[in-house]
Amino acid sequence: MRAPTLSFCSNALPGSAMQCEKQSCSATAMFPTAQWCCRGANNDNYRHKKISFRSYCNKGDAGCGCGCGGGSDGGGGLSSIVTREVFEEMLPYRNDPRCPAAGFYTYEALIAAAKAYPAFAATGDDATRKREVAAFFGQTSHETAGRNPPGGPFVWGYCYNKEVKPLSEYCDGTNQQFPCVPGQKYYGRGPIQLTWNYNYGPFGAAIGKEKEILENPDLLLTDASLAFQSALWFWMTPKRSMPSCHDVIVGAWMPSARDKAAGRFPGYGVITNIINGGQCGRGRNAAGEDRIGFYKRYCDMFGVNCGDYLDCYNQKDFRKDFLW
Repeated sequence: MRAPTLSFCSNALPGSAMQCEKQSCSATAMFPTAQWCCRGANNDNYRHKKISFRSYCNKGDAGCGCGCGGGSDGGGGLSSIVTREVFEEMLPYRNDPRCPAAGFYTYEALIAAAKAYPAFAATGDDATRKREVAAFFGQTSHETAGRNPPGGPFVWGYCYNKEVKPLSEYCDGTNQQFPCVPGQKYYGRGPIQLTWNYNYGPFGAAIGKEKEILENPDLLLTDASLAFQSALWFWMTPKRSMPSCHDVIVGAWMPSARDKAAGRFPGYGVITNIINGGQCGRGRNAAGEDRIGFYKRYCDMFGVNCGDYLDCYNQKDFRKDFLW
């Protein structure tokens, strides 16, 4: 997965990553069993840098364990966390005319895609569910945003739906199970910037469209629901030596001795390793900081602890453990 570069003529406004607040009923572990504090979720003052859940919370729900009910738009657990209002607040510039993908990513497409993955944003307690949403949007916002756009950092997610100036055709000619179709290029597309024929093929197979996706990967650029499905498929699916992003963020993955020796411990950093391990094991870098910045912003909006092990600066790339 490769993040595109976004250039604007105006200068970026200064800003820094928001810090996730340590709330009084939160544990310090990555996956606390205690529920998160709503901190007066029904109070209008809560909207400052926080998402208000007034739409679905009852008046008496403020305080620890404020579990809002399911949304009315379908989409499993996701729509109870990301309402239309929340979606707009998370991605305020995605339809800006300066964005090449303006008008592409819609709330309806997201919710429709999420229906195919009912465990997404529906596993664990409220804090775990919201943390998964923050992690998913943190990674995908990085993949689809620019570097120094106007308006400050971490608000220009979902500006792109395809990789800019691909470095290759991303065709693994050794993969005979999902062979490249002549003339097609499997560069990054969609929210998670799905790349390589060995990802397009299995995704297509998972939704019963293997032939169509391999023959026409640009379907991910014309069907927003399909694009979201590709990102959710990648998020929910383990791959060879790697766990799924979902299993990592909900606490279902336990690192092996090999993982521990490679510096891989449960946290957001391992998810970065899964998505783009090439950014790992080379110290602090701008791409890693950007991923973390988006994640922290969303955690702060949802009022959840970001957890530990946010970066992969000292982790060994999963792909170097085995021959890919």
